[in-house]
Amino acid sequence: MVTKDDKKLDAAAHVVSPYALIIELEGSLTGGRRMIFDVLKKLFKKEKLNLDEATFIRHALGAAPLDAIPELIAALDGEGVSVDKLQAAFLAALQSGDAELNLAPVLRKLLDTARAQGIPVVAASCLPAEVAEVVFGKSGLAEAGVTLHAVTGKSVCCPGRQDWQEISRGLSRLSRRCFAVVSTGAACHAALSVDLRVIAVCDEFTAAQDFGGAEAVYDSPADLDLADLIARMPAV
Repeated sequence: MVTKDDKKLDAAAHVVSPYALIIELEGSLTGGRRMIFDVLKKLFKKEKLNLDEATFIRHALGAAPLDAIPELIAALDGEGVSVDKLQAAFLAALQSGDAELNLAPVLRKLLDTARAQGIPVVAASCLPAEVAEVVFGKSGLAEAGVTLHAVTGKSVCCPGRQDWQEISRGLSRLSRRCFAVVSTGAACHAALSVDLRVIAVCDEFTAAQDFGGAEAVYDSPADLDLADLIARMPAV
């Protein structure tokens, strides 16, 4: 028996929006940055190093998580600590199932709305592809209609300028109709540099960063004005 909800989903499947959303798999809306910090803190503790939030903020918010590990070791005076060993342990922890994303309630609502309006959603990840797939697979994002894009290149910031450009081109949308929902100043400026529209949603690690040029800046996922964001993507 076909229900009313089934009919609504079937109708939504035929709606195609000229807009698109790009979120960060390791960003504020997914709880990804907190997950990364917690995993690294445990690993550094095993090396008798205390990774606090202040050090993490100063040294690990620009580059991809894996690439930030050498700088974190240096900042904590971890002489003798093997970078390769710590990087391998970090990836193993993410793949083991011990670390999971904690999706913000507003993200779930955003994905439901995007699906109903035919707005494609991509999650950009700065983790190695095989690890990103594991984290993404456990998150439930695929079931919500999100697709994964694992960044393959290296950049001073991640996602970087080239990453945002590649993702938007893959969506077959004009860059000005692609909304990047970011949580770091570096990602914000990289997305703006290729003419994407930016909505900044900070977390406890990034609230003090510069998001100049973003159309809207929110201090936390709980503050995100979902209605305002959706209103910026009207049917044309």
